[in-house]
Amino acid sequence: MSWIGSPVPLSVHLIAGPTGVGKSARASELARSTGAPVVVADRIQCFTELATTSARAGADTPGVRRVWLCDRSVSEGDYPATEAVESLVEKIAELGLSAPSVIIEGGSISLLTLFVRRLPELPWHITTQLLTRPPDMALYLKALTVRAHAMLHPAAPQRSLLEELAGLWADPANRWFAASVNGFEAALEWCAKHSLDPESSAIENLPKELLAELENMIAVRHAEHGGDQETAFRRAFSAHPSATASRSS
Repeated sequence: MSWIGSPVPLSVHLIAGPTGVGKSARASELARSTGAPVVVADRIQCFTELATTSARAGADTPGVRRVWLCDRSVSEGDYPATEAVESLVEKIAELGLSAPSVIIEGGSISLLTLFVRRLPELPWHITTQLLTRPPDMALYLKALTVRAHAMLHPAAPQRSLLEELAGLWADPANRWFAASVNGFEAALEWCAKHSLDPESSAIENLPKELLAELENMIAVRHAEHGGDQETAFRRAFSAHPSATASRSS
């Protein structure tokens, strides 16, 4: 697709930040007030088998048009950041043919780092906003624990994080990928600690204390990754004069 010379002057606003700081809510609020579509700059959310683990499930918001980079299967292998950034640019250009502004939301370090490097060559008016973690890390961890609980106990018919892991783990060819995903990585560590089979997704008979431990392990892993995300984004955005940073509410 040729995106140069779009007939509609295009304004692009990027909302980036660590996991669990309210990027989707902020993007949805802006989208409802402006009518702009939202492109999700997240590679893991492209894998349709991981809707719960990647937080893609439930991301659709009434009155908001949310677009993913692609729909992909884990069997196709990892989604390289170089391919994802090309898809992101193409999605923005495509949406810009019928909308005066586009919103990007995302937390993928590799994808957004590449995208920010390309900003000087893109023919759009681009602003960036970095959401940061709250100053009280205990509150941040608590919010991530609530999120982990929802991933383990989603509303039907959505599969839980453990069910998604079991589905991948049943095929040895997918195990390397599963072990690279934050939520799954914590779940696999938890399974090994308690001699549980990752291919079993049954949690009904497990003690509440055991599940609470898993929720905490997932939250801690996400919090650690959140720190890495914030550091990487601050470094990447520091060269972009329109970048602003704000704490999540």
